[in-house]
Amino acid sequence: MESVREWLGRNTHIVSNTLFIFTLVVISVQLSIPFVNGVWQGYAEYFLQPLVLIFASLSLLVSIFYLSKKSYPFITFVRLVFFLTCLIHLVIHILLLSAEFQSQSTVKNAGLFLTLLLGFLATSNKIASLGNTRIHPSLLFVLTFAFLILFGALGLMLPGATTKEISFTNALFTSTSAVTVTGLAVLDTGKDFTFFGQVMIVLLIQLGGLGILTVTNLFALLFKPSSSFKNRMMVSDMIKEAQSNRTFTTLFKIILFTFIIEVTGTFLLYLSICSHPEVTDSPVFFSIFHAVSAFCNAGFSLLSNNLYEESVRFNYNLQLIISWLIITGGIGYSVMINHWAILKNFFTRILSSFTGVASYTLIRASINTRIIAFTTTILLLFGTFLFFIAEYNNTLADHPTLWGKFVVSFFNATTPRTAGFNNINMFELGVPAFMLVMALMWIGASPGSTGGGIKTTTFAVAILNLWNQIKGREKLIIRLKEIPGNVIHQVNAVILLSIFAISFSTFLLAFTEHGILFKDLLFESISAFSTVGLSVGITPTLEDTSKYVLIALMFLGRVSFLTFLIGILNDPKSSDSECRMYFGKENVVIN
Repeated sequence: MESVREWLGRNTHIVSNTLFIFTLVVISVQLSIPFVNGVWQGYAEYFLQPLVLIFASLSLLVSIFYLSKKSYPFITFVRLVFFLTCLIHLVIHILLLSAEFQSQSTVKNAGLFLTLLLGFLATSNKIASLGNTRIHPSLLFVLTFAFLILFGALGLMLPGATTKEISFTNALFTSTSAVTVTGLAVLDTGKDFTFFGQVMIVLLIQLGGLGILTVTNLFALLFKPSSSFKNRMMVSDMIKEAQSNRTFTTLFKIILFTFIIEVTGTFLLYLSICSHPEVTDSPVFFSIFHAVSAFCNAGFSLLSNNLYEESVRFNYNLQLIISWLIITGGIGYSVMINHWAILKNFFTRILSSFTGVASYTLIRASINTRIIAFTTTILLLFGTFLFFIAEYNNTLADHPTLWGKFVVSFFNATTPRTAGFNNINMFELGVPAFMLVMALMWIGASPGSTGGGIKTTTFAVAILNLWNQIKGREKLIIRLKEIPGNVIHQVNAVILLSIFAISFSTFLLAFTEHGILFKDLLFESISAFSTVGLSVGITPTLEDTSKYVLIALMFLGRVSFLTFLIGILNDPKSSDSECRMYFGKENVVIN
């Protein structure tokens, strides 16, 4: 038994590589349907897919019995779930072959979806193993997002994903928008995509929101019992976990928090629409889709006019639930974990007061948590107030009650950071509100969250550093803690790169889109780079060249322009720590 376990631990790449090759063959045959006759399609549907299921079932079954001793109980449970899923679907395929199962198209789509999922799981092992190579972590982060976007684009081009033919450009744009949790759409998500395609989109949103490396490193444990120290350190840095031995515990917390919040959001959204049959024919899936889209700050909706659709335009309860999900997803996992530790410590102290045993350590909110909470609150309050004043006699005039005007104002102070849902006609916004929305989009959500933008901490540190310069202070001190100089340098770099990316992309868009106003192109660029998804309605009308500009913007906005440059320009072999040179100083006139 021990020898089998050791052999599996050393050769998990064989399992993942075989699954990946099988999946690649199935996808290739499906994508080449116009050029392949029915015989080869039949081989893909009735032979290759069951072969993938059989191989996956055997490998997961072996993993359950031989690798479980070195795994978390959660991983063993997930292996068992996937094993049962493969087994059940294999039975369905057998029934399909014997013509006993009636809904053949449904089974084909479900089988293809499961094949794609297993292929992604197999590839996760390969992606996670790249953490052991000499690839710079920033470059690996960028490459994994590029892989997921391409994987999603191929999935959306499958015949069962759309109700009409889709071009590669539109598939790539939709996949990029979903993975980068932006929400800009060139197609109607509710009408142009089938249920299979909509499930694909919501999964891409979920994977993009959580972070592809987070998911792949977790899924890689399905095929191997543990992770290397180097890979663990890389993941620790990515999720901002100081103690490497708590890396996967923190990952589980992130997954757990996400699951709890999205399930709660789904339940609340269902209650808000269950008595309104005019909203949708599938209230459960509608609630799941919008809960995931809102928490991940994606902004995708199954409604043609988003939340401006007449059936939900005055459903203020739904809009408040969406706002809560957006704020929760945009606050950052580090803040959630810090608050959870504070709450746990509070109850431990109460319990200790009854037992008389001091078994707790005092935990306070970190500086990062305080900055995020304060900045988020200020932006929400001022954003709501300014939008209310600016649009009272304009877009808010459609809402007869003061409560309705307040909810819509609060929603439009929340969604630009950086969700992309809209409950008003963005084209009708007045200039002051238009500028306010662009400013909120540029600032965005908080670091370590599902949102984009330059981030609330960047904005806060920049403002505080500006005040320091005005007061003539050399050091930036917040609550008796000094902010390091390298953090301030990083803030300056992030702001400068964001301005350059938005300006240059607007310049490029102006070359191809002659009939569109400059302010609308600027709005589209900020929305794409900050991964917001709000638009004045010009996205579907853009030329293919402009779509690729926005694709690049969404990608850079999600992975961070600074991280992208570090990844492609930083040489991991070189290090300035071995030999440091000191130079003389000379002043440069600035002001």
